[in-house]
Amino acid sequence: MIVICSEEELQKDWPKLITMKEKGYPIKNAKFYVKYINNEPVGHTCYKNMGDWNFIGNSYIKKEFRGQGIHNELMEKRNDDLTWNKPKIAILIPIENSNLDRLEELMFKRHYIKINKFLDVYRTMSFFDYIKFRKYNMWKLEG
Repeated sequence: MIVICSEEELQKDWPKLITMKEKGYPIKNAKFYVKYINNEPVGHTCYKNMGDWNFIGNSYIKKEFRGQGIHNELMEKRNDDLTWNKPKIAILIPIENSNLDRLEELMFKRHYIKINKFLDVYRTMSFFDYIKFRKYNMWKLEG
């Protein structure tokens, strides 16, 4: 079962949840898509409508549930719900010894383009947003 909730609601069921703030994301108040198995949250991903674009990311699957397609299931559900035609911007912040090269390879396979300069996003986000996020490992997928 997949449930949509706030981070605060998710923390009630997942007390050891590493929050977006703890991970270092510059985003608040995202909507979380959470996979439950036997009434236990086992993975999540999220998004936030940023106006002209959608922030997506902050995904995590508990180690014992990885390799079962849960991440893809969560992403498909989230992306199906993002019906408006807006670009998606992802910020990669690996934790728990996640391999950044592997994460970047997955983004490339999903047709995301790495953002290296403002010209890569000038039609998507404001210069102010770009300045705010440019220190992060950002990827873009057109809507």
